[in-house]
Amino acid sequence: MKKLIESDAVRKNPVTLGPFKFHKIIPGESVQFVKNHYYWKGEPKLDGVVVQVVPSSSVSVAIGAGKFDIVIGFSATKWPEIEDFTNIDILGRPELYYSYLGFKLGKWDSARREVVTDLTRSPVGNKALRQAMGYALDVEAVNEVFFYNFRQRANSLIPPAFKSYHDASLQGYVYDPDRARQILDEAGFIDVDGDGFRENPDGKKLEIKFATMAGDTTQDEIAAYYLQNWRDVGLNVTLTTGRTIEVNSFYDKVEADDPEIHVFMGAWGTGTNPSPSGLYGKSDAFNFSRFTSDFLEETIQNIDSPKAFDPKFRAEQFRLWQQYMAEEAPVIPLQFSYEIVPVNKRVKHYSIDFANPTELHEVELLAKEPLKSK
Repeated sequence: MKKLIESDAVRKNPVTLGPFKFHKIIPGESVQFVKNHYYWKGEPKLDGVVVQVVPSSSVSVAIGAGKFDIVIGFSATKWPEIEDFTNIDILGRPELYYSYLGFKLGKWDSARREVVTDLTRSPVGNKALRQAMGYALDVEAVNEVFFYNFRQRANSLIPPAFKSYHDASLQGYVYDPDRARQILDEAGFIDVDGDGFRENPDGKKLEIKFATMAGDTTQDEIAAYYLQNWRDVGLNVTLTTGRTIEVNSFYDKVEADDPEIHVFMGAWGTGTNPSPSGLYGKSDAFNFSRFTSDFLEETIQNIDSPKAFDPKFRAEQFRLWQQYMAEEAPVIPLQFSYEIVPVNKRVKHYSIDFANPTELHEVELLAKEPLKSK
């Protein structure tokens, strides 16, 4: 297994049962595919496909110049750069994704391979503090200014694309700094020494360490804005390491329960099954908040139990889980995302609808070359 990643069968000549076969791989740059004449769903209509990695800084210009037919993973922050292009159709759909604010509430016991919650030792173990931090964040302004409203404030840990399970009745932690201040006051988080920052209910200094991933300048600006949001309600929140953290180092620190991380900002893609099992259970290493309880564990197990073959039972367990997580706030949902996919107009009848997507072997082209924007 340790040699698997170096194997030619994996790196150079991988076998596929898909509509296209690997033809040429340029690591980190592109992969060329050729038609698989024996694809079980039918022979592809294209002779080949080229998948290319493109820097986000140059992708918009390339789209306008007709370099690509379909662009996956296009950032909403680039929307103004393409909205007036005449050579593309822009498709959209809700993503199976949510971003979240996570609170470190315990540790991972590697010997027993389970979460150990200890609210008394965590600087953010107080539920009222977590709730107030959620209400203090102006996520709505971030969505409008940086993402052109292709993101929206999340009310739940289940994306709304899962209509049978998403609890639309939950309000979520909408921006309400006055409510945040009231919650903190009532919970005993008061500015005792007059320095502008609240002490904890024992009268001790409270400094909360916040970790978030590095990215483009947008990520730095968002992090700075959230820090200011918390300062506005009297909370002294500072960046772990003093700056945003490179993505691999970030997850290394989060998984290792780095003591310098009290709060962190992450995201999950749910896949086609939104079950919380694997992410929030007692035996789940990816339960990064390290929060568990008997009720939480029972509900998660019920969601994937034999009784969950009854759709009404499973939907009810999802509802109970969402409401419990909203109340306890070990993880606060921040954003749902709307995916946008630029498609050149020479591509015929392309759909990204979850219920009826166009599969790769069905793609057809209406012109020899991609169209350019006028």
